[in-house]
Amino acid sequence: MATLFVTLQGKGGVGKSFLTAAFAQWLVDRGRPVACIDTDTLNPTLLQYKPLKATHLKLSQNHVIDPRALDALVGIVTAAPAEAQVVVDVGSNGFETLMAYEVENGVFALLAELGHQVVVQTVIAGGPDAEETIKGTMALLAATDVPLILWLNEHLGPLEIQGQPITQARFLHEARDRILGTVLLPARTKATFGKDIEEMLRQRLTFGEAIAGFDLMPRTRIKRIRDELWAQLDALPLGEDQAQSRAAASA
Repeated sequence: MATLFVTLQGKGGVGKSFLTAAFAQWLVDRGRPVACIDTDTLNPTLLQYKPLKATHLKLSQNHVIDPRALDALVGIVTAAPAEAQVVVDVGSNGFETLMAYEVENGVFALLAELGHQVVVQTVIAGGPDAEETIKGTMALLAATDVPLILWLNEHLGPLEIQGQPITQARFLHEARDRILGTVLLPARTKATFGKDIEEMLRQRLTFGEAIAGFDLMPRTRIKRIRDELWAQLDALPLGEDQAQSRAAASA
């Protein structure tokens, strides 16, 4: 059955849309059928990556989010082909609404009963956004019981909280059976790698488009970033491996 990968984080501007787009590109590169959905009402970034052919699911009318619009998302997942990977980017302004919808309706459990898999993706950012993104991640863990892919974004600062590495935080240790894996977006040299990524994001280019269109050294650096990221994603226990790992954890 279909797998739903939904990206959630209540703090905006921490790399949520980038990781969603990158994850979708990885799925495409690995030959998996992908359907991308952008629900961000303020800044539908995923929609702007043309090769991903994302659809826009409007969650608001007259700037007011309508929780019933999420019913359509459930319908998309249940109607998707058996092997489909449905990748959804939820805007930071829709975070609380979707969490309340999940708590009230038990949607993730319903999808599981119907044979679908649900995986939440979230991001913890380094630097000044660490505390708020940690709170958002803890809220996700408390409100859901589905597997989670944790992205760690070092671009915005050191991955520390109260002088300790975020990876050593107690709440992550307690949730270790829920976390399928972590994906690191490491800090890069701003004048070279940083500028290349910035330009790729500014133009809303996929990795493939940037590698095909950039000059030699920028495309070489972008290819290195992509290859290192793809290697991390390849190591995640997804698909059949995910089902086996969850069965082993519950045994």
